Amino acid sequence: MKVSEIDMVTPETVEECLYYLGDKEKTVRLLAGGTDAVVRMKDNAGRPETWINIKGMNSLRYIREEKNGIHIGPLTTHTDIIQSKLLQEKANVLVSASNEVGGIQIQNMGTIGGNLATASPAGDTIPPLFTLDAQIELSSLGGKRMVPISDFFIGPGKTVQQAGEMITNIIIRPQAKNEIGIFEKLGPRKAQSISIVNAAIILTMGEGPRECLEGKIAFGSVGPTIIRAGKCERMLSLAPLTEERIRDVADAAWKEVMPISDGRATAKYRRSMASSLLARGLYRLMKRWEEQ
Repeated sequence: MKVSEIDMVTPETVEECLYYLGDKEKTVRLLAGGTDAVVRMKDNAGRPETWINIKGMNSLRYIREEKNGIHIGPLTTHTDIIQSKLLQEKANVLVSASNEVGGIQIQNMGTIGGNLATASPAGDTIPPLFTLDAQIELSSLGGKRMVPISDFFIGPGKTVQQAGEMITNIIIRPQAKNEIGIFEKLGPRKAQSISIVNAAIILTMGEGPRECLEGKIAFGSVGPTIIRAGKCERMLSLAPLTEERIRDVADAAWKEVMPISDGRATAKYRRSMASSLLARGLYRLMKRWEEQ
């Protein structure tokens, strides 16, 4: 199938884009980086009657800090995130994840808004957004609404985004100076494969040796949507994160995740790897904290 067989429009403004999205007479779909959409179309999935090409809409490509958090435009690429000094300083867990998205070509083309809209449980940037308490702004001809990321996903490939809506802003909280974050991924990097398991961790550290005041842990590719490891999070502040304590927290992850078996890995393997990734991430964070 050739792309030329499908109509394409290129709006210049968000308002014009929303007008096209509001057309109920034909099926439409947004096209940004196209790293997922074009692949799905070649597999005869997700083919619209009209593409709405928003790749060049620079008004939706930005990273800036405001009073209520760091604002990231949905057309911000993974390369933009990697190179952002602001995010390197105040959201390094997201920078770390963007570094693991495919290869250089995918990082240059793929967008954070596309990663969210695709709603894959294996999406690399999504677990960090959970740990950063992201808020998703959805806009339509009827107005705007904010959705906490914890409420945004309702299943594999499914979100609360309605027909006629598009993501127009993503707001995350900046990491405090006593917060450290890391992203861990299991996947054949050289093959640019999607994650078998991934995990994002943010710890708020106290003044005592390895004292963790609180933590946030989000796993990807181990359930129908991203899973927050609540039990593991509560265990983080009960005692200093010694090597023994880290093992105990990691062991608890086995019961937190709900993976399936598929062509990439068995459920049992994913459970084991979720524990291993959590342990590795916590060990690395403690080493980094002690070296500061």
